[in-house]
Amino acid sequence: MLEQTETTVPIVSLPSTDGVNVLDGRSRVLVRPDAVNDAYAMLEQTIPPGKGPPLHTHRHETEIFYVIEGEFEFRVAGDRFVAGPGTNVVGPRDIPHTFRNVGTTPGKLLLTIIPGRFGNYFIEVDSVADHDRATIERLTAKYDVALLE
Repeated sequence: MLEQTETTVPIVSLPSTDGVNVLDGRSRVLVRPDAVNDAYAMLEQTIPPGKGPPLHTHRHETEIFYVIEGEFEFRVAGDRFVAGPGTNVVGPRDIPHTFRNVGTTPGKLLLTIIPGRFGNYFIEVDSVADHDRATIERLTAKYDVALLE
């Protein structure tokens, strides 16, 4: 019997400027959830200085952040710390977490979402203005994400 996998074909994401607008920055979807039966999603996020999501919790997903470039302040549960390139941070489901670029230049994160359904949020929020809090709250509620700030 063959073991079931998330995908039966290789997935290659070549360098590109394609992406979606999130947090006044850009997110490039490297692995779409539907390509791997919603097992996970991967995004490369470019975050401007001073920007980041509000404190939030996910009901279903764990988010894994790997800092590629820049300096970020993370808040996970009650902990707050500054992290630079090479740092890996896990924001477990049901645990409040957030991050903010505290550097003076755009920072870059690799984001892995497990399971991946919430990766679709980034595609959907592309058309929403960052200041449109009501629409963003409706969209996050669709994915069982609670904004805490």
